[in-house]
Amino acid sequence: MSRTLPPLVALRSFESAARHLSFKDAAEELSVTPSAVSHQIHNLETFLGVRLFHRMNRALRLSGAGEAYVLKVRMAFDQIEQATRDLTSAAEADVLTLSAPPSLTATWLVPRLKGFRERFPSFDVRVKGTMDDIDYGRDTVDASIRYGYGDWQGVEVEHLSTERMLVLCSPALLRGGVPLERPEDVLRHPLIHSECRLTSWNDWLRAAGVPDAETPGGFRFTHSAHSLRAAADGLGIALENDLMAADYLADGNLVVPFVVDFVVPRPAGYYFVCPTENLLQPKIQAVRAWVRAEFRISDELAMARPSKTAAVG
Repeated sequence: MSRTLPPLVALRSFESAARHLSFKDAAEELSVTPSAVSHQIHNLETFLGVRLFHRMNRALRLSGAGEAYVLKVRMAFDQIEQATRDLTSAAEADVLTLSAPPSLTATWLVPRLKGFRERFPSFDVRVKGTMDDIDYGRDTVDASIRYGYGDWQGVEVEHLSTERMLVLCSPALLRGGVPLERPEDVLRHPLIHSECRLTSWNDWLRAAGVPDAETPGGFRFTHSAHSLRAAADGLGIALENDLMAADYLADGNLVVPFVVDFVVPRPAGYYFVCPTENLLQPKIQAVRAWVRAEFRISDELAMARPSKTAAVG
């Protein structure tokens, strides 16, 4: 059955002009000219066969018919808007967008996503590797694994893991004849720096009791994944956390040359972060529980790993 309906653009112009009682303000809201608004309303009045506005010298007033009509037009717009919101919300319910630091994404998150997919096959998972602050509304991100101190405001923050820093090098570097048995020995080797890491070599050396040390030349990388690769290739010594280094240690491509018994003051860590209003969404509850469990497993494996993985000799 065909419907007798006025053009939608004319109805939008009418509703906006009725709300503002101004063609100029309606035009600004709709990004058109005032004459375009006036033209659309004239077409609507012609279509309906009634006058919707009384036009006075410097004022605009709704007619009786206009007042009655705009109420029903707004109700119809509200229903269309709600129907659209319901449809898009249902379509987005199975889309999960998670952000995480790029190196953590590459070395830790991606190898575990197969398990998430097997457990939650209905989710369309999208991962954004970034260290930037997230605007959850603008960036269309549902939740994040963030690296830092957990002091973000206006969001839900759950601590996942505190990083434990390790001195790391390739097995070949240990066979090079230059001692690497105690903290001060790292100054005999090229140092590999990760600019994204909140604990620097200078922080670590101060905690080790080697203050004001001049660190030797070496390499600087933006991301930990590159620093780990450089250390595995024998370019120097890296300072990274055990979570990032786990696969390299398991494969024997990196080793821990000596044991330390100190902790760097105010260590950074990893946190699950999401908008508070998202907490009860099924997809957020699912990924939060999964991430929490995976970090717990990683921490347990790290604690069970021998603290010294290589012997000098």
